[in-house]
Amino acid sequence: MNRTITSREAILATCKQIVAQSGMPALNMRVVAARCGVALGSIYNYFPSKEELLVATVESIWAEIVQTGGIASGSSLTDTVSQLFESVRMGSAKYPMFLNVHAVTFAHMDKDKGRKAMNRFFGRIEALLRQSLDGDHSVRSDAFGEGFTKPAFISFVFSNILALIMDGQTTCDFLLAMIKRAICI
Repeated sequence: MNRTITSREAILATCKQIVAQSGMPALNMRVVAARCGVALGSIYNYFPSKEELLVATVESIWAEIVQTGGIASGSSLTDTVSQLFESVRMGSAKYPMFLNVHAVTFAHMDKDKGRKAMNRFFGRIEALLRQSLDGDHSVRSDAFGEGFTKPAFISFVFSNILALIMDGQTTCDFLLAMIKRAICI
């Protein structure tokens, strides 16, 4: 075994390969070390626990999924939703069962740590949606109010994107139509 130290990026790339090939449950420190060709201690230098390795892997996969879609800032909300849907759908095909399993994986962790990790990367995606909403000139000026807020609407939209993909839908046309009817001129 090569006992040279590898980089954090190389470890995460290996973790993503494992998840793509065998799913999240196959990810463990020993398998990662063997695949990287390094001693187990080298992995622990970068990730002090399996939980930290899992969180970093999930964050890396989400970052890849969002970047792969080439989601353009300044797009309308419906364009952003469409791009995000397609990007997550393609990512879900590359990483089978990722959407279903990563939530379960975090449920087995320290609840606070798992919740913070999910909020961190879901928060980034919701911020992207919020930015599109705020810059969308087709949104009615009276669309939002006390009982119908932008944060709640963005959370609803993102939850529905995930639900549609987990349900195996190939388009988000109905969601786009709902958005247009609910808030657009």
